[in-house]
Amino acid sequence: MEPLTTPNPVKFSKKLGLIYKGSNINGKIWIFVEEGANFEVGDDSEQLLHGRLTCPRLPTPIEISAVYAKCTRGERLALWDKMRDITQMSEGRPWLIGGDFNTILSTRDRSVSDTNRQVEMVDFAEAIEDYRLLDPGFDGSDYSWAKNGLMERLDRVLVSEMSTQLFDAIRVTNLPRVASDHGPILVRCRIPNNLGDGRAFRFQNMWVRHEGFADLVRGDWMAPTEATGLLNLKNKLARIKQTFKWWSKEVIGNIHANLKACEENIAVAQSEFEGDPSARNRMEINKQIAEYVLLLKMEEDFWRKKAALRWLEEGDKNTRFYQSWVKQKRIRLRIHKINANGRELTDDLEIRDSEVEF
Repeated sequence: MEPLTTPNPVKFSKKLGLIYKGSNINGKIWIFVEEGANFEVGDDSEQLLHGRLTCPRLPTPIEISAVYAKCTRGERLALWDKMRDITQMSEGRPWLIGGDFNTILSTRDRSVSDTNRQVEMVDFAEAIEDYRLLDPGFDGSDYSWAKNGLMERLDRVLVSEMSTQLFDAIRVTNLPRVASDHGPILVRCRIPNNLGDGRAFRFQNMWVRHEGFADLVRGDWMAPTEATGLLNLKNKLARIKQTFKWWSKEVIGNIHANLKACEENIAVAQSEFEGDPSARNRMEINKQIAEYVLLLKMEEDFWRKKAALRWLEEGDKNTRFYQSWVKQKRIRLRIHKINANGRELTDDLEIRDSEVEF
């Protein structure tokens, strides 16, 4: 909360039906939690209050940072530095950071204005990029703050890549402005249902680079199924899918782990060659390097497939880029609601059934 009043835990706990857990050093950020949950403060500053949230409904604790940024660019530099510290503290754990950043990220985040805020936007964008945060997008009003005819999106929520692994969906809604010039932000996170039908089968383009792939497909497809016509085709497709699953797990394995192991093998081979520069050791180095290049191309195929990018431009071969792109795409393009026959559907099952019926 951004209360702009002296903390009164008893009064506001009763109004909200929540438990007061504390405020930051200047009393401008308050934290409340529901009964059964806990918030343990890890870092307290004028512009950010950070801590770890534990809740019975969550499978693991998550890092939460509440922000109330200063109004000038110079004062906000301390906030960007503080976010760097939080990044190091929360590495490897889900992290959500949000609140009033008192700056915009692009010209689309404000209504018409002659003020040049390009430098501020660059500061904010660089902070998001450096700390590998993702913007899950939002629904509701385009602007979260309004005053004297000027409207801007000053309030937002950002998430870490680890958060996209913990939650099946993250939905941010800008609620209407009622008693303040700022509108509240509602963040809803859904935990995956592990009791579903399992993961869908996906063909991986990187498989075709393996020397045994063609023989695998030929042998499996030519084997009889004791059926004819379309039933024969159906049985072959179902069978080869299971073959691909087995082959990917047992032969290909984890491409990322294989790549790391291959790097270690190259280092060992180079060390042995330095001790004994024989033709045999030189051949081993070349063999390991050739395997490494193949695995690197396979990993590149994997992330290109994930990101659904048709072309790979020169200079963008960093797989970390693809990882971020995929996660950003997944959380931003998720459908949260549709209008069907005059009704607004928000339940996932209703949305799915409506699609099938259509």
